[in-house]
Amino acid sequence: MTANTVYDIFLALPESERQRHIALVNEYKRKEDTKFSILSKTKKKEFTYTKQDALDYLFKNVFTSKK
Repeated sequence: MTANTVYDIFLALPESERQRHIALVNEYKRKEDTKFSILSKTKKKEFTYTKQDALDYLFKNVFTSKK
């Protein structure tokens, strides 16, 4: 028998193997959905910096005299 597609191979599997494969795919999808939902909940807060903040940083850290 020659299979042209993955679906043909899936259909050639015994029923128990099909159910096992479906369970594995569903478990993988559930883990991926959980991972993405956790990422969206732990999104970092955005900070807004002003021009004065940038100037203060530069004067403090960059434009200092090294003695």
